[in-house]
Amino acid sequence: MKTVFKIAAATLAAGAVITLAGCGGCAGCNAKTSNNALTSSNWYTGTSYKGIQPSFIFGDNEDYTKEVVEYAVTHDNTAATNATYSVEYTNGKFVTEFYAFRYDWNTNREYPEDKTEILYRYETELTISVSFTLKSTGEKTNEPLNDRVKTVAYFRAAGRNLQPVYSRQEILSHSPAVYQASSIDNIYNKVDAVYENFYNYDCTAVTSINGDDKDVHDGLDKIGYSVFDNSSLYIAVRSMKLSSKLAQTVYLYSPAQGSVTSYVLAGTDTPIDASEEKTELKHITAEMQKHDLFVPAENRETVPAVAINVMYAGGTLHGTTQTVWYAAIENADNNTGRATMLKLATPLSYGLGTLNYSLKEIKSTLWNK
Repeated sequence: MKTVFKIAAATLAAGAVITLAGCGGCAGCNAKTSNNALTSSNWYTGTSYKGIQPSFIFGDNEDYTKEVVEYAVTHDNTAATNATYSVEYTNGKFVTEFYAFRYDWNTNREYPEDKTEILYRYETELTISVSFTLKSTGEKTNEPLNDRVKTVAYFRAAGRNLQPVYSRQEILSHSPAVYQASSIDNIYNKVDAVYENFYNYDCTAVTSINGDDKDVHDGLDKIGYSVFDNSSLYIAVRSMKLSSKLAQTVYLYSPAQGSVTSYVLAGTDTPIDASEEKTELKHITAEMQKHDLFVPAENRETVPAVAINVMYAGGTLHGTTQTVWYAAIENADNNTGRATMLKLATPLSYGLGTLNYSLKEIKSTLWNK
């Protein structure tokens, strides 16, 4: 049962809120490798800036604001192939917050240091309801089940390879349990867990705490690739050299799995909106333009986007390849779109369709207009 729990929790993380925050094999970790991911500050106007801009430090000035973005989350079951049961997701919302703050290392209870450091903080929250239906009898779960996944990650600047310092995942999920279901009772697993992950100052070890369980993983700097935590993938991928030619292997520490596992980031030409009407793309474009993140030109009326596939490469989990679209970086010295995350598509396990996260509203940005 413990293995099933770990797979369910890891699948949820990989398919819904898989997130990274760079560590091992990075600058400052004393690793001599050539496989590290190159991370840049793609959320700045000038992407080559390696530190953290003072105007990103929320609270230092009343004009300094967070980047807060809300995404609508919808379920597409048109390509679902599961023959024994189906799922229906409703009322989906995904909110991200990104900003910088001053961190007191004395609050790191596993690896305290008498130091203060300016770090990034990235938070996400997914809320959504799900119901299951057994196809052979038409029986459904009694009422929609409410899922909530909340994460937070603290990590360093792009010039420090987004090294993680701390992360936390709160997971309440009713996730698909099997490919073939014989009764309504064995269709899903309930996952209710909280993980806290503390990294040491040199970014060579992490201690993960789940209730009374404590796991210590060291040697992160010996892996030979950039290692990332399970709480800020979307910022880590956002920091890459975004193009259809991107090909980068990274390692992801997942506390639910209790291990470090490899992922492949690969550029793709998949369009953000393949429909003839382009309704989704037009809404995203209008919201970006409203906040000065897109300027239309004579030959371009919609925001240009780059798609990146995130593919699980470390085992046999199903439904763990997702696609993330970002605003394209057309000028690294005048980066109008700030590589804003525009959309996610996350296939569900066991042939149950896809969850689509589409930019709905930009509530605030990290820079002054």
